[in-house]
Amino acid sequence: MKLPHIIVIAAMLLMGVITFRDMMKPIEHDLKFEVQGDAAYVFGTTDSRSHNLLKNFVRENPNVKTLILQAMPGTQDMNTNRRIVMDLRAEGLATHVPATGRIASGAVDWFIAGSPRTIDCGAMIGVHSWGSKTGERGDQTFFDAQRRTQRHFLSRMGVDPDFYEFTRGAAGPDDIHWLTVEEMLRYKLLTEDPNCGPS
Repeated sequence: MKLPHIIVIAAMLLMGVITFRDMMKPIEHDLKFEVQGDAAYVFGTTDSRSHNLLKNFVRENPNVKTLILQAMPGTQDMNTNRRIVMDLRAEGLATHVPATGRIASGAVDWFIAGSPRTIDCGAMIGVHSWGSKTGERGDQTFFDAQRRTQRHFLSRMGVDPDFYEFTRGAAGPDDIHWLTVEEMLRYKLLTEDPNCGPS
């Protein structure tokens, strides 16, 4: 066997060992919880693995009553995110966005699932539309189904269902609209008025 062939085979074997080693490492989740007393600060995005992560967190931390949503840019898996937020409501957890908090997109559903839902003045909550006007698949039927599902979710959470149409028109898929306190109150996202004064 020629030296170049030996080098190539050795390199391939080394890559295989490295890949196997990396596969055996514990999966790192972007979603993180930091417990402080009866509250937990939440950071990161949700993905297909986040549902089990949340279930384990709730089981292991029964003292936590409030999720403080600190830095959550959204979700990579809308279906999993929907399952998570329904579990949040079933657990009766409160949600809060602090003055330094910034959440957007799918993370807003986390906030909406809370009972009660509160913010500090200065909190940033961002919304936008997703996909094209006829849905991510260009299918009007798909878009209509998503609209019905989201409006039903909002109604169950005590939020004005028209908030869905508002988010669709507020910003495009690649943009973001940061809600004013007046908008949060108008669509009943907040269960308490933070009394922040004019935005």
